[in-house]
Amino acid sequence: MGLKRQPNRYFPGNAIKTTKYTLLLFIPMSLYEQFHRLANIYFVGLAILNFVPVVSAFQPEVALIPICVILSLTALKDGWEDFRRYQSDRKLNNTPCFIYSREEKEFIQRCWRDIRVGDFVKVVCNEIIPADLLLLHTSDPKGVCHIETANLDGETNLKQRKAVSGLCLSDPEFDPERFKGVVVCEKPKNNLNHFKCYKPDKEKLGAGIESLLLRGCTVRNTDHAVGFVVYAGHETKSMLNNNGPRYKRSKLERKLNTDVFFCVILLLAMCLIGAVGHFLWLQALPGVPPYLVPYSTGQQESPALSAVYMFFTMIILLQVLIPISLYLSIELVKIGQIFFITNDIDLYDEETDSRIQCKALNITEDLGQIEYVFSDKTGTLTENKMVFRRCSIMGTEYPHKENGWLSQSCQTKNPLDAMSNLVKMARSFCHIFTPRHCNPNQNGTVSEDSVPKGNHFKMGVTGDTRGLQPLSHHAPSQCNEAATTPDNLSYEAESPDEAALVSAAKAYGFTLMARTPDSVTVRLPTGNDLVFEVLDTLAFDSNRKRMSVLVRHPITGEYVLYTKGADYAIMELLGHCSVSQKNVAADTQYHLDCYAKEGLRTLCFTKKVVSGNVYESWLVNRKRALAAINNREALIMDTAVQLETNLFLLGATGIEDRLQENVPDTIVALREAGIQVWVLTGDKLETAVNIGYACRLLEEEDLITCTSILDCALEEVGRYSDDPRNVDTTPDISLVIDGRTLTMALSSDLQNRFVDLAKRCRSVLCCRVTPLQKSSVVKVVREKLKVITLAVGDGANDVNMIQAADIGIGISGQEGMQAAMASDFAIARFQHLKKLLLVHGHWCHTRLANMIIYFFYKNVAYVNLLFWYQFICGFSGTAMIDYWLMIFFNLFFTSVPPIMFGIMDKDASAEILLGVPELYRTGQGAGEYKSSTFWISMLDAFYQSLVCFFIPYLTFQDSDIDVFTFGTPLNTISLFTILLHLSIEIKSWMVVHWVIMLGSVALYFIVTLAYSAICITCNPPSNPYWILQSQMADPMFYLTCIITTVVALLPRYVQHYLPCVCWTLRCNLDVFFITCTEYSIFLSLADAAHIFHWPTFSPPHSLPQVHVSRAEELYCPLPTHASQASRPAGPYLKGTVDQGVEELQGWRACQTLQAVYPTISHP
Repeated sequence: MGLKRQPNRYFPGNAIKTTKYTLLLFIPMSLYEQFHRLANIYFVGLAILNFVPVVSAFQPEVALIPICVILSLTALKDGWEDFRRYQSDRKLNNTPCFIYSREEKEFIQRCWRDIRVGDFVKVVCNEIIPADLLLLHTSDPKGVCHIETANLDGETNLKQRKAVSGLCLSDPEFDPERFKGVVVCEKPKNNLNHFKCYKPDKEKLGAGIESLLLRGCTVRNTDHAVGFVVYAGHETKSMLNNNGPRYKRSKLERKLNTDVFFCVILLLAMCLIGAVGHFLWLQALPGVPPYLVPYSTGQQESPALSAVYMFFTMIILLQVLIPISLYLSIELVKIGQIFFITNDIDLYDEETDSRIQCKALNITEDLGQIEYVFSDKTGTLTENKMVFRRCSIMGTEYPHKENGWLSQSCQTKNPLDAMSNLVKMARSFCHIFTPRHCNPNQNGTVSEDSVPKGNHFKMGVTGDTRGLQPLSHHAPSQCNEAATTPDNLSYEAESPDEAALVSAAKAYGFTLMARTPDSVTVRLPTGNDLVFEVLDTLAFDSNRKRMSVLVRHPITGEYVLYTKGADYAIMELLGHCSVSQKNVAADTQYHLDCYAKEGLRTLCFTKKVVSGNVYESWLVNRKRALAAINNREALIMDTAVQLETNLFLLGATGIEDRLQENVPDTIVALREAGIQVWVLTGDKLETAVNIGYACRLLEEEDLITCTSILDCALEEVGRYSDDPRNVDTTPDISLVIDGRTLTMALSSDLQNRFVDLAKRCRSVLCCRVTPLQKSSVVKVVREKLKVITLAVGDGANDVNMIQAADIGIGISGQEGMQAAMASDFAIARFQHLKKLLLVHGHWCHTRLANMIIYFFYKNVAYVNLLFWYQFICGFSGTAMIDYWLMIFFNLFFTSVPPIMFGIMDKDASAEILLGVPELYRTGQGAGEYKSSTFWISMLDAFYQSLVCFFIPYLTFQDSDIDVFTFGTPLNTISLFTILLHLSIEIKSWMVVHWVIMLGSVALYFIVTLAYSAICITCNPPSNPYWILQSQMADPMFYLTCIITTVVALLPRYVQHYLPCVCWTLRCNLDVFFITCTEYSIFLSLADAAHIFHWPTFSPPHSLPQVHVSRAEELYCPLPTHASQASRPAGPYLKGTVDQGVEELQGWRACQTLQAVYPTISHP
């Protein structure tokens, strides 16, 4: 059908375009994007101002070169990225697909871009769905299609979609010619889990997300499927969720903008000084100098007007005070940092074959300033690989032999599988575990040895078997049909809990054999198969905290509702029961509490027999809710709640979820680094506390359980803090709070008190919390305390929390990839957080902070040479350095070394940073980039520029050299001073640093010599021809350069090195200590001997445990007598302190310990 005849031609087509630019509009659009940065507008404005003759300081054309270079490099980068997007779009739009042609009466092969809304599209197995399709027909007789949504939410397990019943009856072959009518759909939305539409016939027929095939998903285990295009192109849900890379501003970047503003103020002040100086200089002249050219009328400019012109001239002359290449350099440094992070072998997980992913490219430095970490529990701290441990059936508790780690070939697909297996096991227990076979103890517990192993049942199940329930409503594949024995079955599970339950059921002989949308086949230990008819599934939701399945019993024909869910959601739904049933509920609750204290995940299971009349009445309401177009979710939930009443308790299960490797060590290291760790989980309080102790989030005897005593808890914590014995110690208090109390604590009138309490605690554990509460906690702490927060999780329920934090980290675990896809960084294991923060975070912050400060210093030190020259030249706005060399100086000679400094420098090795987590504290709060550090660097730049200018000035005073001959030594001295200043700042020298430093010096001399040789009339009347060659033949040039550079750098050298590493002998060499003021590491062997009762290691009871642990780790046993004290100090310290000192500062600790007296007090 032609486009003009297409009834849906007004809807968007299926072709997509993710590029930002077009070939014709690339340059103007790129400039428009770049001019969003005020710095670029500033430099372009100055370049244009230089075209005004009365205020120009340089050749106007030459003044455009720096900003043009910066804009061109940025445009090239943006253009290359956009070209890659164009190639991806073109490949996707040209992907082949099958579209029904009414002219040819068959499906023909076309491209994705040719699809329109209303077209019939056929997709085959393993093919990607080209648009959002309303499923009308599949090759499956039941109308089921299985899709993989990994491209959308990262989940690799299969999801089931079912053809809309009643829209098409042409079976087995689908005939599009017979499909006529109108389908009314909701407006395009980005919610991947919500969709509603209906066909406005006599009886309104509705459909939901269960009948929608989403663009980008892959068809699996289905030969073919036919759908009706409802959304195409940019209106599909996948494209509406494609928001591109997220942009966040780091704390360092916000502080940088403030200092740029200060530099602007400094520039205006210097220009004002120049204007006033020019005015006073003109006023002091006795007459009109001959070099001041008058107007055509013969009149001279007034001094006041000349001063105004000079103000703008000085702005042009001193514009480099604002670092033009700083922002581009920061981007390059961050790209380099991300390269090293993603290629760190320690952050690679071999099991999942995945490495860390960095998605937010502009907040790497915030990793070094984290103060609060908010973590999920299940799948984040734990493996999320469940092991069935215990179960309670009708009040009797049964242990279970560990079924081992579940392999990928032994998984189920649906939460309902769990209930079926539990009840089957319960029936078998009723026949096997009788008083003649086992002796239950007084608590209703059967010993573990009495549980049968494997599939060893000797007697069949007789009598009523209605305890069996239906299984998963998500069939894994069509291979079920070919599966004839339990050994070759393959399952998939939506969650590891269900996989553990089905695995345990199979171990006892009850095997899931087949699953269709309408039935479940279960094989009993006797070898007989039971087929249950599935009538409906009441899916899980976060409000009900449970899910149910309604089946027809294969023997009795009764309608039976089986429900599983959280204990607190199930227990309140139990019906009025007899005394014995009340006892069963009490015993089951006791077992649940025991499971929780052991750290097991708990579930309750119930059943309910539904009469035929009740079912028929309920079914009418159910169909009406499913067909609703408005408020559909609420109506569906109401029908579920309507049926889930007066339930009969069957039992409960306890499933173990083990901690990931090195989780306790990671949490301890983060706490020692000054980071408060919060765990937010939906588990029961007992389970959460048990896991908290296991992962060392909680310690013995440091627990406050907060229910409704917020003020009392705050008062107790306040008394602890006010105790003088606890000054400068970490409080031994941890806070545990449940979801209901948290709701009250987060209310507006209690927020401040809750935050005040929480910040005084060492750790906080929130249990029974919802996803919304998780994000609320993060927001409250971040906004109230003004701290940098990090949230880490692995599931879709953690997405809100991850996005609410300053930095979101997703773990690619068992619950799919939704958290990882919504995060700023994605890791495979929680233990990777330790090195990511303590090492890479520390490096990224210190490197970038020091590089930015150095950039400001470099530009101020260089531009001040021009400022001091104005005092000599009458504030005339002239320069003593050729403008081309000034451009080369910032763009080439001194641009690469600070970039490599920001990428490669290490103030401490990874081993030291991991071994001494306290070093991370240097980045918290203001961090390395402090206002004091910035202004000290500015003062140092002013001092160095004074020295670099006035020593050569006094040297060449009263000589007959020209202006460029005077400026060449200044340029050379400035280069040496700036590069050697960076050499002092570099903590760890590498080959690349030597190459870049020496290369910059060599490039300066090569370019300057060549320029001086070929530039004969470049800048008349004074030209730089052969100036450097003549200077290099004069010994005075070398002497001036050396002396000036030494004098300029002497204060920085003394300030940086002299107090940095001191080996001191005091009290007649009785006390020996190492002091590293740079990193606040203090080691005193004499003090250690006194405090820890030399020669043994016996710490005082009043010393905080964290100090004891650190002392035991760093201070080895001291020499047992004075004769051993003459040996070097290094062997007495665990870890090579000598190597550490050398690595940190380049100094070798070569002193020896002369004597140690345990009686010496702390100096």
